[in-house]
Amino acid sequence: MMDEIAGRLNLTYTVQSEPPDGQWAELVNGSWTGMAGQLVRREKDIVINTFALLYDRLSVMDFSVTFSTDSYSAVLRLPPPPPRWLAVFYPFSGASWAALGGTLLLLAVFSHLLLIKHNSPVYNHKLDVFSTAIWVGRVLVKQSVPLVPSAPGIRPFLMSWWLMALVLATSYVTNIIAYITVPDQPRKIRTLEELASSRHPLHMSDYGSFIPGYMATSNDPVYQHLANKLSFHSEYDEIMVEVIHSQGAIIEGTAYMDFVIRDWPVKDLYYVEENLYPYYMSWAFQKGTSWIFVFNRYLRQMTESGLVERWRKEVVARLDKSNKSSQNSSSQHRLKPLTLVDLQTSFYILGLGMLAGLLIILIEIFTNVQHNDK
Repeated sequence: MMDEIAGRLNLTYTVQSEPPDGQWAELVNGSWTGMAGQLVRREKDIVINTFALLYDRLSVMDFSVTFSTDSYSAVLRLPPPPPRWLAVFYPFSGASWAALGGTLLLLAVFSHLLLIKHNSPVYNHKLDVFSTAIWVGRVLVKQSVPLVPSAPGIRPFLMSWWLMALVLATSYVTNIIAYITVPDQPRKIRTLEELASSRHPLHMSDYGSFIPGYMATSNDPVYQHLANKLSFHSEYDEIMVEVIHSQGAIIEGTAYMDFVIRDWPVKDLYYVEENLYPYYMSWAFQKGTSWIFVFNRYLRQMTESGLVERWRKEVVARLDKSNKSSQNSSSQHRLKPLTLVDLQTSFYILGLGMLAGLLIILIEIFTNVQHNDK
């Protein structure tokens, strides 16, 4: 953008890549640091980097027209997926399983009270609550009932229960099919309030951003809580270690975040949907600069014609030609073929059932032997 304007105006310029103090633009004890400090002290004429248009900066410097917007974002590592071998329990929530168990227990007791009055056992042995519970619950696993007791009132009751069991069994089967065929979607943090109340610490590079001060002095308790959780680091590698191994979150400019995390060894990262402090971007000039209108004319033309956005995309493509970030991001959501891991719980249940059956047979044999000895 500066090259285009310089070519039009036939001017030359020199660029300073980094301020001597390595800071961006922070107001500390009444003095500005970084690029803002150099501009206020009239050591530099213009700041063309990503510079936020903020109220407290307007009193000490002039700004051009805005040419883009940005914000700050938080990025975390995806939580680990739940164990696949517990897949048979995931179609229903814990509360649903508890409600189903309680309902089955109540139905067993109610059925037992109906049947015991008329001495109508559900099997060819002594009538008890446990046998009644098995008889009532067998329809949940789609086992037919060969014999319906003749006790008064039991048939309307069973008809209602069987319809309910049909809905429950069908819902369970469809949910478990969906679970084992669709990639896991771990629960993500979506709002700043959730981030503030979570156990994830926040980490940020100490380059003199306005964000820490704004959060600490905000009237919003969410921002204040975020500020209390914030830690500063001199190197991005330190933040990477915290995010990967300590479940931390990195806070950085949204547009710059991709460049920070694209070379990290892990790709299971995600953005918190709600951003921090959206702002306009402008160029900054010394206070009282009279020739800002010249730059404004060209900046407005480049913005409205779409050149600014086009150049931004070209820079992104040039810095990351292999496009590793987007490829790895998309690969996280591809469908996966079924494996033994997805079905192993069924074999676990089958094995437990066989062991339980073997135990019951041994008990019956032992009981029969004891009875014959007597």
